Amino acid sequence: MFRADFGAKLNQLKLAGFFDSIEINRGIEKESLRVDRFGNISNKQHPKSLGSPLTNPSITTDYAESLIELVTPVFKDVDDLYDYLLKLHVYVDKNLENECLWAYSMPPKIINEDDINIAKYSETNSGKIKEIYRRGLKERYGSSMQCIAGIHFNFSLGDSSLRLLANSSHQQKIDELYLGLIRNFKRHYWFILSVFGASPVVDKTFLNGKEHTLMEFGEDNLYLPDATSLRMSDIGYKSFAQKDMDIRYDSVQEFLDKIRDAILTPYSSFEEIGLKRGSEWIQISTGRLQIENEYYDSIRPKRVGVSGSRPHEALSSSGIEYVEVRGIDLTPNEPIGISKDQIRFLDLMLLFCAITESPFIDDDEISNIEISESNVVSNGNNSSCEVYLNGRYLKISEAKIELTDALKEIAALMPNKDEYYNSLNCIQNKNGILKSLESGKISFADYGLLTSELHSSYLKSIQGLDLSIFEKEARDSWQKFDTLNTINEKGIDEFIDSYNSKL
Repeated sequence: MFRADFGAKLNQLKLAGFFDSIEINRGIEKESLRVDRFGNISNKQHPKSLGSPLTNPSITTDYAESLIELVTPVFKDVDDLYDYLLKLHVYVDKNLENECLWAYSMPPKIINEDDINIAKYSETNSGKIKEIYRRGLKERYGSSMQCIAGIHFNFSLGDSSLRLLANSSHQQKIDELYLGLIRNFKRHYWFILSVFGASPVVDKTFLNGKEHTLMEFGEDNLYLPDATSLRMSDIGYKSFAQKDMDIRYDSVQEFLDKIRDAILTPYSSFEEIGLKRGSEWIQISTGRLQIENEYYDSIRPKRVGVSGSRPHEALSSSGIEYVEVRGIDLTPNEPIGISKDQIRFLDLMLLFCAITESPFIDDDEISNIEISESNVVSNGNNSSCEVYLNGRYLKISEAKIELTDALKEIAALMPNKDEYYNSLNCIQNKNGILKSLESGKISFADYGLLTSELHSSYLKSIQGLDLSIFEKEARDSWQKFDTLNTINEKGIDEFIDSYNSKL
């Protein structure tokens, strides 16, 4: 039934001219740790030459002062997106002193996680609340987890493409289309883990004193021999408090209500931490989430809001504008963390999720989705691994063939079909690091530093790029920063109360 329905829908879209005029909007947010020449997480401040992390639209920081986040504008062309991100990396590398960007999602050695500096932004209220949020993350999960890096891929369709696919230009229908995409992405997230997983091994210090089921791999490493992405495992970027939030993506309102409740309803473990220590704020909320962005899922509905508004407000008032794919490891063999083929693969996968019928997810299917994800995280490179696809469990190799065949049908209809056909080569994930570590004789930390230094050398070798746009953004960001710091603001207590009242 799936194949017949999918083929009929593709043919209908082809006849309507959907693929002839298809318009895809893409943007990337890419995180990387700054490390020193010994491979340690940098304890230096964010380089001033990169601009203010509070006001620079392209170069900011995430949890840690050393965790750089690079943000691209929206592009309709894959080559333009890739080239912009490459230029950003060249510019950043040029402005690092005796440092480079760590190539892997899992961090290097962490001797003492208390030595990891939380990112600082300014003494303005907008800067303070960002820092307080990060203090809360440290209190809740510790700093090591927050130093895990990844790629966020932002995807939407242009207006004309949306109208053809949704058979409407009304926001309600557009919301339903994107929610269907999200549900299908959740159903097939195991495939993304298989294609992008590049973190089967971690340095032992990452789990200092914490319970785990990993195996030793030499003196310095811990691993699972057939794992794809420990980053997305229970030891990685996960929250124990969010496991039973039960967000089904049935409607925008269902999503917003559950996010709101998770922020406003106290959660016992986080309530024990408290909002303040003395007069100093250490959390924005004692709920399962401090803010909307603390919700850790592989994909989220998004809308760009006006300055000062909350994501909840933007989605509530205007609906879904794009989806943010979050569960993607850095590709360590790529100097900028992702390849053009991988970007095009994501195009195909997200189009598949948008085109395919997407019923609501019931309790049984939720269980099967979770089992498939867990299987692939820990055992996805083993031929015996099983995943749930179209109502039954299959060997992962069989399931990948079935999905790949569907993606080939979409690729055949794309305007630049040869490039999309070629992008499917990335399904054969070549990010394996375990062989390179020679049965654990080489440490992940040492090998990671070597890879990171090779990327830095490559970026330094690129000549003749016009980087003036980033130089201007850095200068302008400091001017904006200075202006913000001259504004007479209300106290932080009143500011946070006002912020929380917007839900």
